[in-house]
Amino acid sequence: MTKVEDVINKCDTGLIKGLNLQIIAVINTIVPNLLVNFDDLDVDVSGDQINPYLQAVAKQSLRLAIKERGKQLVINSAYRTVAQQYLIRQQFKRKLCGITAAAHPGSSNHEGGLALDVEDADHWEQYFERHNWMRLGRDFDFPHYDYKFPAATRTDLRKIGVIAFQKLWNQFNPKDRIPEDGDYGPQTEARLADSPAEGFRYITIRTLGLTNPPMKGDDVKKVQAALLNAKIVKIDIQVTGIFDVATENAVKQFQEATKRLSVDGRVGSTTLKALGL
Repeated sequence: MTKVEDVINKCDTGLIKGLNLQIIAVINTIVPNLLVNFDDLDVDVSGDQINPYLQAVAKQSLRLAIKERGKQLVINSAYRTVAQQYLIRQQFKRKLCGITAAAHPGSSNHEGGLALDVEDADHWEQYFERHNWMRLGRDFDFPHYDYKFPAATRTDLRKIGVIAFQKLWNQFNPKDRIPEDGDYGPQTEARLADSPAEGFRYITIRTLGLTNPPMKGDDVKKVQAALLNAKIVKIDIQVTGIFDVATENAVKQFQEATKRLSVDGRVGSTTLKALGL
């Protein structure tokens, strides 16, 4: 098993993509839809090191900036998990990979879901600024922008990101538990280093259901696709990644067709298994 500490000198935070996706999934179980995927916009997010996630209000402003310019936006960095920030911090401390500055894990702007590094930063500036994305600095961090309009944003996402890893570690290491307090200290750092780069045995799931605002994400897409392809009943549903009333009705239809599941319109581990997920 390759551990996170084993890839520090590889200079590629995409090597821990599996762990990154698990941390993001846990974040969205702590606060539903706190991080939303933005790869449905006109963006280039090539590379496993890029997690195309932002807080929802930042995504909407990004959509407007891209629409106004009418050009694809190339993303170099977006949401960064505490595990990625651990790698970058270690590379900086060991003078590896050309890293000249790195925030302490749990404190990076990129861990707040309100930051982007982009190509062609100068030409994007006027469009970004009109939609509340502000340049960090041309000399210090040339491609970096932060979303600055505070309405509907969560300022505690960095702490939640640490809690998400702590919860994930504890779930798979019940005999070596650490506090789930959001504080990045020696215990959390040691467990990050010892975590599997590809992620733990299976991803922590959330129970899907009708909420306000509605749940969104790749897990919803997978459920909708599975419902569409269900063999025991014909279901007509769009794969949108949004758990809406139509999705709830489709889940109930599937549950009833199995003749063994509770018909409640919610998708937990039992319904997921029945769907083959």
